[in-house]
Amino acid sequence: MNIIDTLIARIEEYRATNKQPCKNYATKEAAEKALDAASKRAGEYFDSDKQPARYVVFFVPAWNRWVGALDYSEMFRRKTCMGGYVGAITGFFTY
Repeated sequence: MNIIDTLIARIEEYRATNKQPCKNYATKEAAEKALDAASKRAGEYFDSDKQPARYVVFFVPAWNRWVGALDYSEMFRRKTCMGGYVGAITGFFTY
């Protein structure tokens, strides 16, 4: 399964009813910077060892914009996961 194709499909489906389904950026660098910061915040919030969340940054051709998503599945499987409010880090797609 190609997670990026799956995420783009989810974003496009959600965009049909929501003009701004997630944070998006004009450049890859801006998206990387935002996702790096968000992954660190997620690590501080969810992980007792404060390990950042994994993430992907990808281009959505229909928008001509860069988007990122946080890998909560991997983070919540960690032995060091403390749980918490899933919506604590908002604006980004998760998988």
